[in-house]
Amino acid sequence: MSTYFNDKLQQPTDDMLAGALGETKVLLDELIHFIETEFGECRPEWKYYGNKYGWSLKLFNKKRNVVFVGPENGYFNVAFAFGEKPYEAIMESKLPAFIKDELSNAPVYVEGRPLRIEIKSPLHMDDLKQLVVFKLRR
Repeated sequence: MSTYFNDKLQQPTDDMLAGALGETKVLLDELIHFIETEFGECRPEWKYYGNKYGWSLKLFNKKRNVVFVGPENGYFNVAFAFGEKPYEAIMESKLPAFIKDELSNAPVYVEGRPLRIEIKSPLHMDDLKQLVVFKLRR
């Protein structure tokens, strides 16, 4: 998912993450705070996915995987997997068409339909938070 942290022997630290994300680190912190405030817990966990994808930060709510965060240079990617009920709710929502198009064209896996988007500015945060709500409330 991320190509930024590729050294298997070096799990990223918060300082490394802040250096990579730059100004968007505050957006990741906002996402974590949102999950904690709305759903009671957000536990970050680093996971190494091999040379091609490097380290990704998984955010959990209790034991449930919420979203994968892939650090990049100055921004981050998020990746979700949505089951059928959240997928249907998203398709009926006021989320942007590009999100709905991405989901409707995604293959269906056991985990659900994948959705990956880049978070580069505060303008993306309302959509990101809404996706978290669909993920955790359905």
